[in-house]
Amino acid sequence: MYVNKKEKSDGTKKLLVIVISSMLIFLLGILTVCYFFIYPSSENHITEKEEEKNIKEETIPIVDGYGGSYLHTIGQKVRQKDWGTFTLQQISPINKTFKISTMVIQLKEIKMIKLSQINEERKEELREFTGLSFAETYELYYKDNLTMAEIYEKEALTKSDIGKEITYFEISYTVENTSSNELQFFSMENVSFNNQINYNVPEKNFIYSGDTLMGTKSVSRIDNKSNEEREGLIGLLIDPDKNIDELTSFSFTTSDILDGDSHKLITKAKTYTITLN
Repeated sequence: MYVNKKEKSDGTKKLLVIVISSMLIFLLGILTVCYFFIYPSSENHITEKEEEKNIKEETIPIVDGYGGSYLHTIGQKVRQKDWGTFTLQQISPINKTFKISTMVIQLKEIKMIKLSQINEERKEELREFTGLSFAETYELYYKDNLTMAEIYEKEALTKSDIGKEITYFEISYTVENTSSNELQFFSMENVSFNNQINYNVPEKNFIYSGDTLMGTKSVSRIDNKSNEEREGLIGLLIDPDKNIDELTSFSFTTSDILDGDSHKLITKAKTYTITLN
C-alpha cells in the first residue's frame, strides 16, 4: 500500500507528540509524588517544633507575685503576669550577718536574673532606671547655671530603650533595729559588684519592698521602730555594655545611723565586702 510522505511525516509528528506528552505526564506524576512525600513531612517537622516550643512555654509556671522570688535553681523560669518571663542565671547564697551599732543586717543571697518577653508598659517603667539619675545629672551640670527643666532634659537624653531582654541583680536581705529607740537607717546606700559596677541604690533600685519603699534618702525614710524587722529586696539593671560572666565579689555601704527624734548622728556609715564563690 502506498503511503504519502506527508501523511507519514504527520503520523511521525503525532507519535512524537504522544511520546513527549506521556513522558511529561510521567515526570509530572513523579514530581507530584515527591512533593507529597517531602513537603508534608517538612511542614509536619515545623509543626512539631512549634508544638514542642508551645508545650515548653506552657510548662513555665505563671505567678502572681514578684517573679524573681520564685527562682531558686539556675535555669529555672517563671512568668509574671503583666511583666514577663524571669530566668535565673546565677545565684550566690550568702546568709551572713552584719551588725552596725544596734542595726542588724542579714544578707540572704544575690541573684542574676534575665527578664524577657517584657510587657511594653514595664519597658517604659524600667527605662527610667537606665542612664543617669537626676542627682547624677545635677552634679554634672549645676555649675553651668542650667535651669531645673534643662537639667531634667539632660537626664532624659541619657536614658536607653529596653530591648527584648535585660539582666539585673537582685539582692535580698532583712534588717532589724534591736535598739529601744527609733532610728533612721538604710542598709544599702551604695553597692558594688566585682569592684567595677557601682550603684546608688535609692536612685537605681526598681523593686520596692518593706525596706526600700520609705523614701529616696536616709533622712526621708520612715524610722525603724524599736525591734522592727523589715524585708529588703533590691533590683538593679545591668548595663548591656557591662559584661558579667560571673559574680566574684560584692560590697555595700550603709547609711549613717541617726536618732529618730533628734536626728543626731549615732554611728557613721560602714562598708562591707564579701567574696562570692
